[in-house]
This record gives sequence, C-alpha cells and structure tokens, in this order.
Amino acid sequence: MKRWINSIVLIAFATATIIGIALAQPEKITINNKYPNKVQTPVVLSHKVHAAAAACNECHHTLKKGEQPATVQKCAECHKAADSGEKGLKKAYHSNCQDCHKKLAAEGKKTGPTVKCSGCHPSKK
Repeated sequence: MKRWINSIVLIAFATATIIGIALAQPEKITINNKYPNKVQTPVVLSHKVHAAAAACNECHHTLKKGEQPATVQKCAECHKAADSGEKGLKKAYHSNCQDCHKKLAAEGKKTGPTVKCSGCHPSKK
C-alpha cells in the first residue's frame, strides 16, 4: 500500500514539474543581438510552435536529450557576434535555423522561411 502512495506522489510531482516548465516558456522569442555592423531587423519567432515541432536540444544544442533546465544558455555566450567565422553568432543562427527549415521542406513538411532574409527579418519601417 505504501508503495502505491509513493508512486502516486512521485507521478503527481513529475507531472506538476513538466506542466510548470511548459507554462513558463514564452510564447514569442525575439532574437536581437548586438552585431558590430547590424544590417537586419530582429527575428521574432513562436517558441510554442518550435517547441511543439522539435526537441529542445535541436535548437539548444548544449542540452542533453530530454533535458529541460529552468534557464537556457544564450547562444551569444559561446558564439560571438563579432566573429564572422564558422563559430560566429550569425553563422550559428543561420546554420541552425535555415538548415532545419530546409530539411523540413525537403521532407515535404510544413516549414517557415528558408532562403529570403525578409522571411525571418521583417523590413525596417
């Protein structure tokens, strides 16, 4: 009997934790980094749509599969905006985002923008 009660309490706690994490996630995310020679406008995306379509570690590659920490490391902590090479911030975003969208398009799945800058970066007003 005690095992059943412990199991029910554990399941309830795990469920509450997962629901809490899901509700704490923002609806929209704005990617607006401080590039030295900023040309494009910030990117605004739906976190809800992306979280439903991909595992967290697909975008947040420092996470282990299935891990959902309370805070997520910002891309700019490792990828620097001033770095124009392979590990630079702009290249990291473009590779991660565009490659995923292009892969979905190649699989015939619904996807967001893949090539045009204005697909992600709205025009300046």
